[in-house]
Formats: sequence, structure tokens, C-alpha cells
Amino acid sequence: MEILIILFLILLNGIFSMSEIALVSSRKFKLESEANKGNKNAERALGLANSPNTFLSTVQIGITLIGILTGIFSGKTLTYDLTGIISRVPILSPYADSIAVTLVVVIITYVTIVFGELIPKRIGLNFPEKISAAVAQPMTILSAIAKPLIWLLAKTNDLFLRLFGINEKQDGTATEDEINAIIRQSTESGEIQEIEQDIVRRVFSLGDRKASELMTHRSDLIWLDKKDDSLKIKEKVNSNPHSAYPVCDKSLDQLLGFISLKQLFSRSTEEDFNIEQHLNKPLYVPENMAAYRVLEHFKQSKIHSAIVVDEYGSIQGIITMDDVTDELIGDTIEIDEDEYQITVRDENSWLVDGQFPYFELLEHLQIEGEKESEGFTTVGGLVIHQTNHIPKTGEKVRWKDYELEVVDMDGQRIDKVLITKI
Repeated sequence: MEILIILFLILLNGIFSMSEIALVSSRKFKLESEANKGNKNAERALGLANSPNTFLSTVQIGITLIGILTGIFSGKTLTYDLTGIISRVPILSPYADSIAVTLVVVIITYVTIVFGELIPKRIGLNFPEKISAAVAQPMTILSAIAKPLIWLLAKTNDLFLRLFGINEKQDGTATEDEINAIIRQSTESGEIQEIEQDIVRRVFSLGDRKASELMTHRSDLIWLDKKDDSLKIKEKVNSNPHSAYPVCDKSLDQLLGFISLKQLFSRSTEEDFNIEQHLNKPLYVPENMAAYRVLEHFKQSKIHSAIVVDEYGSIQGIITMDDVTDELIGDTIEIDEDEYQITVRDENSWLVDGQFPYFELLEHLQIEGEKESEGFTTVGGLVIHQTNHIPKTGEKVRWKDYELEVVDMDGQRIDKVLITKI
């Protein structure tokens, strides 16, 4: 009978241990999701998760009482019975009490660890939300019964924490890295699709980008002069198709406005076509403006192209709605997309265009931890930053665990860079 009672107590200890690890390991967003579907047990489990001190105190009281009761039954009954059995062996008779106590302690400890701790906790870790919901109601009832003792324990705990200068941790918010880890785990378990994970990752990336990092640099812009005739406009459009073109007066710094490709197609064939009559007002944004702020400006102004200027008002490039959305959902197939390439030569080297975006290079090389560049946005800018001058063809420089070699120059602009892993 006593053995059955001890086994029951060990089983009860396992239930408390399993409940504790399950609730601590539970992801609140899953419990919230189930609670929103009307699952009352999930709602109770969420309540316990939001007040862990009460729940953990209840569990600790239960485990402590079970340990005391197990010790009483095993020490008083099992030890006595085992001593009688051992005493029948003449050579062991003088040491019967000591041997019995040792055997009882070893056996009870082993059984308690395996069936009262390890196995229940492993089960709790494997099914945290389900078990939390299953034990929520009985644990809530036990918490109510033990409330006076829990209050005393909580006050005592707070008192000693203050004496040691330890403040209770209040920050329960998740960091960007923690959210990414949750998304990655959910993707691996099949609850979230890979494309959804990619979009979430890009949303966080967008928050770290500036307009200068997403824009098309002025050296790569195709612009129309207000005096261009229909034939010249058609020639520029056919050789460099984009969704919209800046229109200037003799130079890019004398910007007059934008004209869309649709307007050009519908109007440029008219004999009296005057490009200045169809211009759209330009939107200006500073080069250090956050990308998501640029997106807000696009939404508010209903203008989907903006001129990026530096602190002196000089035009540095153009950023469009497509540039921002591409950062969120990946490159889209657009007629105005002039892709810069990265070519894999072998597993340890890549041939990269000088205008290839710096952050896309980090992503391609799987380099983590860098959220900001030091004033450059392209691979060419990276090389110049590392060398502190305009390099010559064949010049090499080390960057992290890679060697950057300038393979080709286009005037003063770096055209091709060979990146080799050292």
C-alpha cells in the first residue's frame, strides 16, 4: 500500500514538473490565438502565464509538499520493511539499518528523477501549449486554495530581492532578433510559409535602410531634356525603358518634373507635343530619410517617384515606389529595372558589379549583424571606403574574411569587383 502511495506521489510530482515547464515554455501568441477562438482552457493558461509568480509559487508548494510526504512514507515504512529483510542475512545484519536507508534513498531518488522530473519535463517541452491548456483549470483552483501561502511567499521573495538590490524584470517585449527567431521556428515547423518569413525579414530590413541605399544613383539616371524632339525621346525610351523619366533643362540639376511612360506613349506622337505641359510635380526627400518614411510620403502625396537630395540640395538620385516595394517583397519584374549582377565563379569567389547594392551583397554572402553602412550603398562604395581613395584596376583590399579586387574601371567609377573568400 505504501509503495502505491509513493508511486502516486511521484506521479503527482511529475504532473507539477510537467505543468511548470510547459507553461514557462509556452508561446503566448499561440495561447492568445487559441483563446481568441473561444478555448477557455487556453484563456486560463494565458492568465497563468501573465502572472507567473502565482503559478510558480503554487507549483513549488505542491512539489515541496510531495517531497516531504514521499520522505515520510519511504523513511517510515519502506526502510523498516527493508531492514527486516536485510537482517535475515547474518553478515549484513549489523548494517541492516544503514543499507536499508541507502537503498531506499537511491531507489526513490532514481524513480523520482526519471518519472517525476525528466520524462514529464520532456513531455512538457514537446507539447507546451496543449499541456498548459489541459492543466490550467486545476492549477487555477490550486492557486486559489493556496493563495494565503502564496501571498506570504511572494512578499518574502520581494523583500529579499530588494535587500539584495535586485529589481523585478518588467520588460516583456520581444526584440527584433527574438521575433525573427520565432518566425524562423514557425517556418521550420510549417506553420508559416517561407515567403511570409522572407517578407517579415524584409520589413525589419526596410526599417534600417535609408533613401540613399535604395535610390538609383544620378550617374545611372536616364533623363529627358525639355528641348528633346519626339524622335530623340523615342530613342531614349526604347534603349532605356522605365516607368517614369525626369525632365530637365540642359542638366540634371535643373529638374523641371517627371513624365510617365504612359503619358509619353499617348502624347509624344502629337505634332504640337510640348513635354513641359505634361510634367508631374517632383517630390523631394533627403538622402538620409528612412525608407519607411519615404513610403509614407508616397502614400500621402500620391506621387510615386522622388528626387533624393543631399544636405546642400544637390540631386543624388531618384527613388521610386518600386524601389521600396522591391525591398519588401523582393525584386519584381519591371521594365524599368536595370539589374546589377553578381556572378558566382566558384564556391569561394564572385564577380560583382560596382553598383551592386551593399546590403544585398551582405545577404548573398550570409553576413549578419550589420544594419548600417558607413556612408556608402554599393560594392564600389565599399571598395572606396576600404581604400580611402579612387582605386586603380588590379588594386586589392581586404574586407572581413574576403579580398576585394578591382577588375574593371569605367572612368572614375568602379565597374567590376572580384570578391574572393580568404
